[in-house]
Amino acid sequence: MQPPRLATPVAKPVAVLVTALTAASLLGACAADDEGTADGVPTAVTELDPEAGPTYARYVALGDSFAALGATDAPTSGPDRCLRSTANYASLLAERRDVGELVDVTCGGAETTDMTEPQIPETPPQFDALTPDTDLVTLSIGGNDIGFGAMVGCIVQTPRAETGAPCRDRLESTVTDQLDALGDRLDRVYDGIRDRSPDARVVTTAYLPLVPDDGGCEFVSGMSPGDVAWTRHVTERINLIVSDAADRAGADVVLPEDADERSACAPAPERYTDFTGQETGSHPMHPTQAGHAAMAEAVGAVL
Repeated sequence: MQPPRLATPVAKPVAVLVTALTAASLLGACAADDEGTADGVPTAVTELDPEAGPTYARYVALGDSFAALGATDAPTSGPDRCLRSTANYASLLAERRDVGELVDVTCGGAETTDMTEPQIPETPPQFDALTPDTDLVTLSIGGNDIGFGAMVGCIVQTPRAETGAPCRDRLESTVTDQLDALGDRLDRVYDGIRDRSPDARVVTTAYLPLVPDDGGCEFVSGMSPGDVAWTRHVTERINLIVSDAADRAGADVVLPEDADERSACAPAPERYTDFTGQETGSHPMHPTQAGHAAMAEAVGAVL
């Protein structure tokens, strides 16, 4: 498989495994009502001609929890179970002067099938937001399709084994089968976007890493080394599959160029993702507010 074509230079992504660590709790969690962002975190990309009108009049954000969930103290929109933050990267991107109306239909726990089928009863499929006049789409999808909840839950909860990889031995066959099927599922997603919004610019956001490419930190030290190595292999493959599908569809793929340096093992003020969220005011195993701001910058850089 050829390396993915990325719109910004990136370090090797290694921790998309955590996309659904909290898949079960995601359905019952609630966000607070007060607005807020981490100290010192930029809120949007704004270095644009103040006289220019929007280049993109209708922006639709599609995707899963890595797109939906923002700071825990920011208000949410849409169904409570989606935990769709008003401070996620789509909302920050929409503050740019060249971006007009935002229609954010991202939802925690989303899979590729939720583009065309209701994820939550009485809630439309995400693709229902796409219209012929939609001219910008961002997409984060694929992680939940391979069963990350079971995979990461196993790795975190299973006692450390100095040798071997107990979770790999238990789950590898199922995860591999899902990875093998993911490319076709993503192709159908892009076909669906083109059918509904043929003139839209599509930007795919790769998954921000939680653990660095090499080594780790105290949180990672509690896991079985063999399973950590396995998850690095799996997460590298999924970002390659996501990137290859985007390339086939003519979409851009972005990831902040310093993402690997700002994993959940980095000092709290520098993290783009966090394991527990306690030090950064973010959801466990998801992007921090700094991560969303960096992703908004990365998307904005290719527009």
